Amino acid sequence: MQAAGQDTSAFKPRIQFSIITCDAGEDIYTIWGHTAVRVVDSVNNYDIVFNYGTFNFNEPNFIAKFLKGDLLYFVSVNNYSDFLNEYQFEKRNVYEQVLKLSTAEKIKWYTALQVNMMGDNRFYLYNFISDNCTTRVKDGLFKNTNFQATSLPVKSYRSEVVSAPYKQGLPWIGLGIDLLLGAYSDQKPSEFQAGFLPFLLHQQIASTGRLVVKENVLTYASEKPVSSNSPIYILLALLFFYAFCSKWNSLITQRIAKVLDIVLLVSFTAGGSLMVYMSLISKHTACHQNYNLMWMHPLYIIALVFYFIPSKVIGQIGMVFLASTIGLILTSYWLPQHFSIEVWSLITIAALLNYRLVEKGRINALFKK
Repeated sequence: MQAAGQDTSAFKPRIQFSIITCDAGEDIYTIWGHTAVRVVDSVNNYDIVFNYGTFNFNEPNFIAKFLKGDLLYFVSVNNYSDFLNEYQFEKRNVYEQVLKLSTAEKIKWYTALQVNMMGDNRFYLYNFISDNCTTRVKDGLFKNTNFQATSLPVKSYRSEVVSAPYKQGLPWIGLGIDLLLGAYSDQKPSEFQAGFLPFLLHQQIASTGRLVVKENVLTYASEKPVSSNSPIYILLALLFFYAFCSKWNSLITQRIAKVLDIVLLVSFTAGGSLMVYMSLISKHTACHQNYNLMWMHPLYIIALVFYFIPSKVIGQIGMVFLASTIGLILTSYWLPQHFSIEVWSLITIAALLNYRLVEKGRINALFKK
């Protein structure tokens, strides 16, 4: 590396920067794709990739740390050929945008990357909307070059984060993520923040019209049709079947309805517990301020206990839960959180469950008389 003040004319032809964008993979943590920085030095004959998406699967309490937001990701350096071998094996296409940068910009960014590789500088706390493999590359591009971000048609963080698993044919994963994201994720990112996912940054760089010298595409997989499948039909079928069993007065339908009551109480307790953790304890800011807690929460465990006790208390519990759910429905227009049609179907199922708890309490009270 040449020191500041030295003649940099010889440096110009020997180093090249590229942004590498990779298609989604089959593993959950790869469904949003990947971003990295390629640096080619033709004089010193090296071709390396700076990868900010590295983490240790063998980290103790890996899942707990990831959920809380305490999992350390780090930047690693690989030979470009080794980097490509992984994506070729996984059949994930790779897109390279060769950047047009000045000599000063190249030196500044390369120096920053080298500093970033030193000691604890390598590590950072992963946040899937504000600090990830893509935002780290984006921030480096902004800080070390004259790149100016352009606007993108991004409605909110939620719309981009949730749509990816749906497109990859994992709609139930998409629904689960949608439920865990809070009102924070419904903010519209600024122009600077918009390129927070791999192909958003790829699009933002391409739209400048002057930053990309050329683009190389390495095709390792055939084009996949964009999937638009959704759990909505299954959820609606469950809702109507649940309502039918609740109202049809026969032994078999009433038994089925009671089984569904218990399954929903257990599911909402478990889901609500995770939601409380992600919203109130986790450092993942995208999950904060989650209004879904008004209808899905761990307090369903209380209803589950009283469900098997012939007492009117179950009805009182159901009344409180139903009031909270109806309150969400009536105020949803003014809330800073978006609820998809899939989430609305679950809210309706929760309302029906709560109504059944109220009715169960009323019947228990009649039998006591």
